[in-house]
Amino acid sequence: MWDVLVQAVSWLLLIFFGGQALIFVGLVLWTIWTDAIKPRLIPTDDIARVADDIIARYPDPELEVFARHERAWYDSDGAEQTYWYRVRKAVRRRLEGR
Repeated sequence: MWDVLVQAVSWLLLIFFGGQALIFVGLVLWTIWTDAIKPRLIPTDDIARVADDIIARYPDPELEVFARHERAWYDSDGAEQTYWYRVRKAVRRRLEGR
C-alpha cells in the first residue's frame, strides 16, 4: 500500500516540476526571441529610413539617437536597445560619409 502511495506522489511531483521546467524553458526562449532575434529581423530599409529622418530633423543626430538608445537601456527593453543600436550605427555611418 505504501509503495503505491509513494509511487503516486513521486509521479505527481515529477509531473508538477516537469511542467514548471517546461514553462521556464518557454519563457527563456520567448525572451531570447523577443529581445535578441526579432529586432535583428527588422529590415535594413526601415533602419535607414529612421536614421535619415533623425539626421534631417535634429541638429545633433548622434546625441538624439544616443538618448533614445539610453532610454531603452534604462527601461530594460532589449528589443528597443537592439533597434536603437542599429539606428545609431546607421547614423554614424551616414555622418562619417559626409
